[in-house]
Amino acid sequence: MELQQSSRKSMILWLWLTLTCVFIFLVLVLAIRQPSVQAIDNRLIQLLDPIRKPAVIAFFTKITDFGSSNFLNPLIVLFMIYLLFRKKILSFILLPAVYLLERGANEILKNWVMRDRPDLPHLVHATGFSFPSGHAMNASSVYGMLILLILPLIRKQWARYVWVAINLTMILLIGFSRPFLRVHYFTDIWAGYCAGVFFVALSAIALIFVYNRKR
Repeated sequence: MELQQSSRKSMILWLWLTLTCVFIFLVLVLAIRQPSVQAIDNRLIQLLDPIRKPAVIAFFTKITDFGSSNFLNPLIVLFMIYLLFRKKILSFILLPAVYLLERGANEILKNWVMRDRPDLPHLVHATGFSFPSGHAMNASSVYGMLILLILPLIRKQWARYVWVAINLTMILLIGFSRPFLRVHYFTDIWAGYCAGVFFVALSAIALIFVYNRKR
């Protein structure tokens, strides 16, 4: 069955987004091996020192938890229940599937790149390799999926704007919290965003394809 023109355009845009994410990710993999990029990464973390006050550290220590599995696991279950209630079976399946795939991919990518974390005093506990950031991948994939899956179910325009703003804010704050807390470089965050958005874009393509077949 041929895709309708609007669906075809949307699919092309999402396909371009997946390719762009892959391209930027691979560029970052090469870039972080360069001493100049490493120096810039270290300098960017150090530039945040003037705002590392106790109250700000406490705030971002809380914010970073919103990108952890301990918080996201029950959040995903909650929205799975909501999607099941709304009879969105494909979305019900996609949300946890994307999260599990993203978690597995993060482990594979970290062991492939094997970049050490910043050699600075960490402000929160962190283990394992640094690139790409697991929290950034978690945030961009899970909160990105919540935008993709829940937004069509919101009727009021103002509520749609609020929903997008809340989720984008969470993605940005969680990402920023990691270099602020000295457990990641900024390039780790950008790579994590690229990897997370990649999975969201693939999900959007799957939704377009399946819903077009139902018409």
